[in-house]
Amino acid sequence: MAETLVVIDGYSLMHRAFYALPILSNKNGIYTNAVYGFCSMLFKIVADYAPSYLAVAFDHKGPTFRHSTFEAYKAGRKATPEELRPQFDLLREVLEAMEIPCYELAGYEADDIMGTFSRLAEEKMVPCLLVTGDRDAWQLIGNMTRVLFTRKGISQVECLDTAGLAALAGVRPEQVPDLKGLMGDASDNIPGLPGVGEKTALKLLGQFGTLENVLENPDQVSGKKLQATIREFGDQARMSKQLATIDREVPLHLDFAACQLQWPPPQKALDKFESLEMRSLLSRLPQTQTDGGEKAPVAEIQRQRLTTLEALAGCVASLKDPVALTLTPDALTLADSTEREYTVALKQSLLDEAEALDVQAAVQAIKGFLEDAKRLKVLHEAKKLYHLLLTMGVTLRGIAYDTAISAYLLNATAASYPLNQLLEEVGLGSEQQGAAMLMRLKNMQSDEMAKLQLQKLFDTVEMPLIDVLIEMETQGFKIDGEALRTTGERFADRLALLADEIYTHAQGKFNINSTKQLGEVLFEKLSLPHGRKTKTGYSTDNEVLEGLRGMHPIIDQVIEYRQLMKLKSTYIDGMLAVIDRRDQKIHTSFQQTVTATGRISSTEPNLQNIPVRTDMGRELRRFFVASAPDRVLVDADYSQIELRVLAHMSGDATLIDAFQKGQDIHTRTAAEMWGVPMDQVTGQMRSNAKAINFGIVYGISDFGLARNTGISRTQAAQFIEKYFETYPGVKAYMDEAVANAKEVGYVTTLLGRRRPLPELHAKNYNQRAFGERVAMNAPIQGTAADIIKLAMIAVNRALRKEDMDAHLILQVHDELIVDAAAQLQDTVATLMRREMEQVLALKVPLAVDVHAGYTWYDAK
Repeated sequence: MAETLVVIDGYSLMHRAFYALPILSNKNGIYTNAVYGFCSMLFKIVADYAPSYLAVAFDHKGPTFRHSTFEAYKAGRKATPEELRPQFDLLREVLEAMEIPCYELAGYEADDIMGTFSRLAEEKMVPCLLVTGDRDAWQLIGNMTRVLFTRKGISQVECLDTAGLAALAGVRPEQVPDLKGLMGDASDNIPGLPGVGEKTALKLLGQFGTLENVLENPDQVSGKKLQATIREFGDQARMSKQLATIDREVPLHLDFAACQLQWPPPQKALDKFESLEMRSLLSRLPQTQTDGGEKAPVAEIQRQRLTTLEALAGCVASLKDPVALTLTPDALTLADSTEREYTVALKQSLLDEAEALDVQAAVQAIKGFLEDAKRLKVLHEAKKLYHLLLTMGVTLRGIAYDTAISAYLLNATAASYPLNQLLEEVGLGSEQQGAAMLMRLKNMQSDEMAKLQLQKLFDTVEMPLIDVLIEMETQGFKIDGEALRTTGERFADRLALLADEIYTHAQGKFNINSTKQLGEVLFEKLSLPHGRKTKTGYSTDNEVLEGLRGMHPIIDQVIEYRQLMKLKSTYIDGMLAVIDRRDQKIHTSFQQTVTATGRISSTEPNLQNIPVRTDMGRELRRFFVASAPDRVLVDADYSQIELRVLAHMSGDATLIDAFQKGQDIHTRTAAEMWGVPMDQVTGQMRSNAKAINFGIVYGISDFGLARNTGISRTQAAQFIEKYFETYPGVKAYMDEAVANAKEVGYVTTLLGRRRPLPELHAKNYNQRAFGERVAMNAPIQGTAADIIKLAMIAVNRALRKEDMDAHLILQVHDELIVDAAAQLQDTVATLMRREMEQVLALKVPLAVDVHAGYTWYDAK
């Protein structure tokens, strides 16, 4: 397509890219998903249409000439998301590096610039392609101008000429403003004719041709109501057409020389893509340049297909460690550092090709290799592969490298880490996901981790943890299913009784679980005081209900009903559904790559969320029992670990002194704040000091402290001020943490774990405040998470070394639980305390509380 001009609607394409792709950020916490999507689309346009010239048009901030016609033009549009807003400036930086000019002009929109440039191109007989998701641009279609319309996201596009527009929308280009004049446009707040939709508008244009003809002949329109609307709102329709008409006379010069496209982009653009970690874009360029400017081809992977079990076994024996391995439903692939990939096609049905092997047979053929701990393996999501192989009678050992874990360390805020996405992000493409590509990914990740000083954390914490989590998942936690079922029945009876009492007070049945219906009962039927009513109804959250206690007996009943319903549906019914009938245990899945802080999470079920603040919630722990009557649960819990980490990281002398002396930290804090001896600290003083101590770790505000303690915001602010006077080192540490995070874009734990913080540069105050709180607490929480992981590794290793009849079965928050033979209770307790208190040397001692019992409840 020689001598073609492409003009992209920057605002339109950025919005579509933002909503089409998951929120992404690079290792420095800079949001990049919209820019990546925009550039991906730009690359596709260049590949498909080979334009000679390319420019990007932007809407200018502030009112346009259309606002002087209709003040409410575009009123009601949602604010640009905070994650998207800074990406516009980033896009301009990228386009500048690519030497692609950007155009905007006060008082005009991108549509007007596109209309003007398409006219100027036509005058020079240069074909023009306009890229946008805005239907207004359809009016610009002509003999030399087409619209590449983004119908959905950035992947579903349609190139429209006059015939294509007629087939898609049933109008000619010059009728588009007429169509908008009749039906309006809600996205731009263009009113049109009230009650006239697209179907009616198209029918009218088909009959009369133009808006003006419709307005001049209302009597010829079928339907008296529509006739009346045309007569009454004719001027509004004319104004709407005017608003929708693109101005093709914008006073801007189109510099064709400046718009001449350089492709591949200049080196500075490639460097920009690299810095933003958009390496997959580089892989889509014709060739990749070396540092010396020479173009080097991407190395090809040599692939060899194995068609017999004997060939597979021989291949495994010949490969040098580490060996990359992938196993999918249709193929088993292997590769070592030579990057020659060996592939075994796997049978999925009787109809598969003759050379495909049975998966069970293939796995058994290399069982010795898979179970050899000395044969090092590079895998993706190793724990998942372990459990899959276990179903085939194979115990996977020798897990040396997991690319999902390293990806998590490199960017802990990503939503997930699928292999195809990781390969694409580093420029390896996503189509080939075999062992050779996995090995390349591993090598690139290792280099990146070395640069960011993450290798030690990977080698000493995250990788050894995989084996620990596998053992915990395999062991499982025994459940007293009969007692759980009986309690569920008791809860159901109590719920039915509560529901009847609630219906009596409400004078009729309704859905108690419906916020809308409950709000209507409480605040309209019973006339209880309420806040402002929104579109979705009244708020009936727990805070609102707690504020209504004592005003009506229905409140206590609703609160109890909700608590019981939550416990029954989420925990009792939920746990009953996942008890393994073979061993009466729950085998939860521990997730190592989910939380941004480094904490482990669990699913199916989520044992991290077992409630402990209410008596009913704590009762749930009675159903978690030792695996046999002659065994016990030994529960070891770090004491105030986050406050101890805070003391170490802040270096505050008073805080350190309190922990070194083994004093009750909340009593010591109260004594320091109120200026009284520790033996004169009252219960209320200690309670307030405790709230502040733990609140400070989470960057609590005076509002949050007031809500948690029931004191006024003024008092809360005074308490926080007094706290920082008492512990000036804490204040200095937190100020420094925020300042440093703003400068570098991330925070780190003591062990080097990174947390990107793009929120610190948000324009929205609430997001910036959130970022500052995270900058204060993420290093503390993350270090505590690292310590508990080190403790899990140390305890598990010690138990195995001593060959004890005891197994680590659960980590939740700051506690570890071991299922042990009853006669080993004291020995295991001593071992756990010793290992957990020695995993990391701080300026203050780590302290562990240990208890034991047959049930989890008793062990606490």
